[in-house]
Amino acid sequence: MRRTHSFRTTWRLVRGSAIAATITSLAACGARSPLPAASDVAPIGPRQIHAEIRDSSVDALPDYRVLVSPDLVLAGVDVGADDIVFRLRHRPGSFESSITRFTIDLDTDRNASTGLEGIEYSVFVFPDGGKGADVARTSSTGHAVVGTVPVTFVTDGCDVVIPHSLVGGEDGRFDFRVRVYAQPTLSIVIDVLPDNGLVRIE
Repeated sequence: MRRTHSFRTTWRLVRGSAIAATITSLAACGARSPLPAASDVAPIGPRQIHAEIRDSSVDALPDYRVLVSPDLVLAGVDVGADDIVFRLRHRPGSFESSITRFTIDLDTDRNASTGLEGIEYSVFVFPDGGKGADVARTSSTGHAVVGTVPVTFVTDGCDVVIPHSLVGGEDGRFDFRVRVYAQPTLSIVIDVLPDNGLVRIE
């Protein structure tokens, strides 16, 4: 599987109707896709956003240390007045909570020239039984942890709730991606959602 991570390639999610192959409850567009017409966009209260980003392909890279590589198939995102909820789900049978960890990268100002290669915050989700998830401010010199949040593990993944106050108190609009690792050490990226670039939530 070819992985190309371009911080200038961004999927844009706009509140409205669904495109079944990629998004539930929202419309998506890439560089070559038109935005939905204004009449197709459903009115929602300020900062209330729901998105589901799906990857139906079996594309997790093999890792000799595990029998089955964790294959991320869904990232659900709910933006509320006070926090952002990420619901990460794997293909059934491919998730082992005791050894799988995630990194959620956030470009909160949606500017590829700021932060660390465009990323202002990274959320490091530790395996089940660990300390939850560290929220870290990123810069050209590295990461500085600004807070730790609990993680709820379920059969095929986990839920992470991130207060807006830990990620700069932004307006709920951001670009993001999720990276998946098969072990808590030896950082080998097994899967990424989306496959290329970042997803825009707005």
